[in-house]
Amino acid sequence: MKFIKRIMVMIVSTAVMTTLASCGAKPTELSFTAPTVESQELGFTVGDKLSKAYKGMEENNPVSSDIFFADPTAVEYEGRLYIYGTNDSQEFQTKGGFGSNGYGSIGTLVCYSTEDMSNFRYEGTIPVTEIATWAGCSWAPSIVSREESDGKTHFYLYFANSGANVGVLTSTSPTGPWKDPIGKPLVDNGMKQLKDDPVSWCFDPGVCIDDNGVGWIAIGGGEPAHPDESGMRTGNCRLAKLGKDMTSIDGDFCKVPTYFHFEANELNYIGGKYVLTYCSNYADRSMFPIQLGQAPQTCSMCYMTSDDPLNPDSWQWGGEYLTNPNQHGYPFSNNHSHLQKFGDKYYLLYQNVSLLENMNKMNVADGFRSIGIDYCEVDEKNAVLGVSKMSDEGVKQIAKPSALALQEAETAHVAAGLTYFYNEDIGSVIVTGIENGDWLGLTQVDFGSGANTFAAQIRGKGIIEVRLDSVDGEAVGSVQFDTGSDFAVVSGKLGKNISGVHDLYFVFGGSFVFDKWQFAYSE
Repeated sequence: MKFIKRIMVMIVSTAVMTTLASCGAKPTELSFTAPTVESQELGFTVGDKLSKAYKGMEENNPVSSDIFFADPTAVEYEGRLYIYGTNDSQEFQTKGGFGSNGYGSIGTLVCYSTEDMSNFRYEGTIPVTEIATWAGCSWAPSIVSREESDGKTHFYLYFANSGANVGVLTSTSPTGPWKDPIGKPLVDNGMKQLKDDPVSWCFDPGVCIDDNGVGWIAIGGGEPAHPDESGMRTGNCRLAKLGKDMTSIDGDFCKVPTYFHFEANELNYIGGKYVLTYCSNYADRSMFPIQLGQAPQTCSMCYMTSDDPLNPDSWQWGGEYLTNPNQHGYPFSNNHSHLQKFGDKYYLLYQNVSLLENMNKMNVADGFRSIGIDYCEVDEKNAVLGVSKMSDEGVKQIAKPSALALQEAETAHVAAGLTYFYNEDIGSVIVTGIENGDWLGLTQVDFGSGANTFAAQIRGKGIIEVRLDSVDGEAVGSVQFDTGSDFAVVSGKLGKNISGVHDLYFVFGGSFVFDKWQFAYSE
């Protein structure tokens, strides 16, 4: 087999590589910053058995096939959607995969990103309680971004410290590094605006920025805290304007007159209206005003709208837009959603326990959640949300990643048998925990007019087989390597020229870590 000889390569942007592929050119250079070395025949194999996957390639949900995360929020930046959630996997691992999710050991948030709504890149975890050292937990994030006077986009990530209070982290990148700008809670029942009228659970922030650049935050949850409140009118949802710095509260809180409010606050600004979404409680529905229509079901997602958010009388009942997972074929669980416009469509991010169910662990564990995405029809002019659903199928892929661009190995539609680790030496997340038969798959990858070479940045020893359109299919190429303790870029010729669009699979054997990959054409 003929291999590429040692090639000194230059950085080529993803945009340039994608353009080359789309106009029929055949790029002859790889985009790694390190030189490539030849694959070697070392006798490694991927073994006889593939690792089990907990999601089908034809299914878009859940977002992650191997990590539990929940309470979704998201922000768009430079053409990518960044999704954040409570790191249920931290609690799952702490309990050894058994028992109920009590959330008590969760001090990190998970982040994934995507540009095509089908293949998701694991961006790692945010160590919230290490950054905000006053906090003991990190749940239910909400994120917004805004360009500030320094010309940079600043990201504001709000989180619940258990049910006690709400904090905020800031960064100039959606993936950090993050800092705690105030060194204390942003919202707490002990603050002057709440101490005389506290909420049961001071948690679950929902944040938006309106068209005037003003930030708003909703918080609260739990059972009624005062004698004049009821299960229908709990009084536990509060809303306030954020200061210009997005890290302070400007003025008093408004008590939003919600119906059956329980938890899971999020805010959107649509068509000049503020849209508050939340999860309903378990209270009796018999007193619900008949003129408002049918009462929401137990533990469903509801919404209210206002054009004057600090005026309680301005809030209007919107209705129920997403019922509990048990109405969609999944086990009953708590509920949390985030509405996100990306491109020309609105997407509803939500949670259920489908990944746990797929793992067949429902008999030994419960409450460990995963995030899914479906469409939500939105009347932007009137700020009306359509009724949405939960499904395994999910949404359609909206773009095709280029095989001819340098790609991160932690990007996948499905990953089987793998784990992830942030490597400080190279400053990126890597795929690790690799054993024989482990694999990952990506959907609808574009090879343009053709590629006959595959290269991977790895460390360790083993083999990567390249398969197309089926994980059980015949390998069209592979690289074998033994890099010792250093990272290296290993390149090898494919058995044939590959062009067009294919589902792409990497099947692994040996013991190594995997950082990046790329295909190219070489004469």
